Parts: sequence; C-alpha cells; structure tokens
Amino acid sequence: MRAPVVDVAVSIVRSPEGLVLMAERTAGQISAGFWELPGGKIESGESPEHAAVRELEEEIGIRALELKPWMRYEHPFRLRRIRLHFFRVERWEGSPHGREGQRLAWIDPAMPSVAPILPSVDRVLGALGLPTLYAVCRSVDHGGTAAMLAHIEIAVRQGLRLLQLREPQMSPDQRVNLARRVNAIAAPAGARVLLVGSALEARRAGLEGVHSTAEELRRLRGRPPVKLWLCSCHDETGLQRATELGADAVVLSPVQGSAAHPDRAALGWDGLQRLSQRASLPLYAQGGVDAAQLVLAQRAGAIGIATARWSDAARSSDHAGSSDTALLSDPATRASAPRRGRAPR
Repeated sequence: MRAPVVDVAVSIVRSPEGLVLMAERTAGQISAGFWELPGGKIESGESPEHAAVRELEEEIGIRALELKPWMRYEHPFRLRRIRLHFFRVERWEGSPHGREGQRLAWIDPAMPSVAPILPSVDRVLGALGLPTLYAVCRSVDHGGTAAMLAHIEIAVRQGLRLLQLREPQMSPDQRVNLARRVNAIAAPAGARVLLVGSALEARRAGLEGVHSTAEELRRLRGRPPVKLWLCSCHDETGLQRATELGADAVVLSPVQGSAAHPDRAALGWDGLQRLSQRASLPLYAQGGVDAAQLVLAQRAGAIGIATARWSDAARSSDHAGSSDTALLSDPATRASAPRRGRAPR
C-alpha cells in the first residue's frame, strides 16, 4: 500500500551574499535537532504559496513580499511521503528570528556548516549550491589534454566550481584516467566534476556524478546512482523526462544558434523563459551564449550558463575586471555576514 502523501510548503530565504537561512527542529518535534528550511504543512483549502507566507511569519517572523515557485518533488519517510513545494523568497520585510525557540543559521548551501540536515532537503541544497557557470571541458577545444588541464587549473584558481568532462571519442578506461586527473585539480578547491559517461566510470574516477546527453536521457529508465546528476534537454518533452527521473538540474539548448545542433531551431530567450516557467528544477542555458549574456539567461529563468568557451576567461586572468573573470568566481566563496530585507535576484 502506498504511503499517504503530505504536502508541505518550504521557503528559500537567501542573503545578498548567497547564504541560505535554515532552522533547527526543536525538542518535541519529529526529527528534533535536525536542520531544515523554514516551512510547514499545507492546510486543507490552502494554496502552497499562502502556506509558505504563513509559515514564514509564524516560524521566523518575516513577511514575504514576493515569492517565486521553484522546485517540487516527493521524499519518502518511513510512514509517509512528503511532497515539498519550494518557493524562492525574492523580497521580505522584518528580521528573521526563531519565534518558536528554534535556532537559525545562515549557511553556504554548497558547504553547510550545520548538521544533521533533514534528508528531504538534500536535493534542493544541492541545487542551491550550483554555481552560475557550468564549464564544458573537451580536450579537442584546447589542442589536447595537457592544455585543457592547464586551463582548468587556472580557472579553478579563479573560482570555477562546476565542470563537465565530455570525451566521447575516448574509451571508458581513458575517460576514467583523464577524469581522475581533472578531479585532482578540481576537488582540493571544492570544484565538482561531472562525467559524460556511465555512473560506474564516475565512481571509478571518484567524481560527484554524471551528465547525461539528451539521447541518453531518452534511454534511461531511472536516475543514475550518483550524488549529482545533470542532463541535457532540447524541448519540453526532455524537460518533463528529466523531472520525472529526478535530475538535479538540466541544460537547455540551443538558446541561440549552435554549431553543435545546426539542424535544431533555437529556443530564443522567450522560449527559454517559457520552459523555465514550467520547470520545477534549476536550468542552465547553453548554445550561443557566453558570460556577457548571463544576466539575460537569469532574467529568462536560468540559474546560469553552460559553455565550452569558459577557457577564454581563464586565459585572460590578468584582466581582473573582465565580466568573464567575474563569472568564474562563485558568489559563495565571497560570502560574508548576511543582510536582511531583500534576496538577490
């Protein structure tokens, strides 16, 4: 018999520096001592958005002025399933404080400083910890593996935090060996590497996860057994498939004309926005986009861009004021004391 489903509204309150507000469950509550995002059960006849606003006032004493629906997924517990409706709080009034005696903490979602955390929010914290730049790494674009590794080393020093290693021409053993070398550069700086390949290859290389192509996504019957899974999509059908299988984020392409997909019509910024409004998971924009168009991508609903042209920023590292170099620096690495009243857009 299927466990009953309980609908819960959950709010993501972020500081201008990108920190996320979490609350500790108090004695007497189920899972006391665990940390969670502010929220609670949606009452009968209540909309998820209204419940999110109500819970923010009741739990942490702030009034939400602007909410944006974001991810939605179910998480199984022993006796029931929780359907979580996440909202991003774009603006609020007041100063967060524990009205029910609970402790509050501002944390970096990529490296949480509190524990233990409710497993039901692991997935959304992983999504919140994704940076604005997703670098597609192909040795052919750099004139060989040695040059690519050198460019990765520079970019990681500058703040690059998410890389996709894409080497379809290599054998599985060759991919694993190269992935280990990339990860040896990336991991000490906290950067994550995803492999376009099998979950077994990723585990052998010690990586965080895999990236599935649109073709691989169509063939999959379930989520790959990895910690972080991203995949490529070209349309709403692919986006729905990725959502059903539990992807952590997707790359939508081509937003503009792309040499990689010359026979596929570009989505355009309007098309990207239409899909992002229907999506319940984070999106990266790819295909004819670069660092100069990050703001356009974010206005259309993407969290950032995926591009193979990231090494241009690495090679121009002497120009510290360039927009490309700024994009390589993840905001979480520059976090300081949180401000209140308005979340970053």
